[in-house]
Amino acid sequence: MTTAAWQGVGMTLYRQRLEGGEHHHSPLQLFMSLGRGDVRGHWRTSGRLVDLRLTRGEVAVVGSDLPHAFSWGGGTQVASFFLDPRRLASLHGEPAMEEALRRLGPSKLRDPLVRELLRASGEALSDDSAPSRIEVETLATVLASRLLRLDGQRLRARSLSGALAPWQVQRVTDFVEAHLEEPLGLEALAAVVGLSPSHFTRSFKRATGTTPHQFVRVRRLEHARELLATTALPLADIAQRAGISSQSHFTALFRAHFSVTPARFRRATAARFDDA
Repeated sequence: MTTAAWQGVGMTLYRQRLEGGEHHHSPLQLFMSLGRGDVRGHWRTSGRLVDLRLTRGEVAVVGSDLPHAFSWGGGTQVASFFLDPRRLASLHGEPAMEEALRRLGPSKLRDPLVRELLRASGEALSDDSAPSRIEVETLATVLASRLLRLDGQRLRARSLSGALAPWQVQRVTDFVEAHLEEPLGLEALAAVVGLSPSHFTRSFKRATGTTPHQFVRVRRLEHARELLATTALPLADIAQRAGISSQSHFTALFRAHFSVTPARFRRATAARFDDA
């Protein structure tokens, strides 16, 4: 691990495998994998655990004082930036900036500017030529300004359309994917993006064209179809792993959605593989 930091603002390059326990810190944290390896972990928001999988090109924004834990395998290098809200407000000469920064995150984003700044920071540290204090603080102020601008764009888009912003839809999708085996109520989904259930239902449908209930049902069935095609699990076990209450209910839902029973779908899939 190589770090260049001053007064809560800095950059770090993680070079080794990491298995981190849950923790939190006052600075915002941005991080991104520099290679092909994924970063996995979770953050805890509104008292709920939200699993995270960070793929190549995605940047995680970990909010100030947000409990979180992340890990990655050997051979994966991760670039990270720590942004202390109070220090950045002082650097900018804008006291109100501190509170705005504390409200950021958690989220994942694909912004080319943020991505390139993190990539360049990682490359600078990998050369063992640590940037100077002024370089680190300049990069930190650029990153903070960019994050606030992106957050403002999201808020404006949401207020104009009444729909969830793309980053909110992605956060709900990640939560659903990580909890398919569990009961998924409307309150739990709404809490992921900090909305009331009624507001969330309306905004989700405007953004996706479907209700949260329909969305979860389709994701369960698509997960079940994948298990049918790739495993030899009994139908009852597949129903359980897809969060469907019983095998008979699973069969009825699957037939209604895909126009074929699970058993016939599995036989047809196996026959295609045999013919290949």
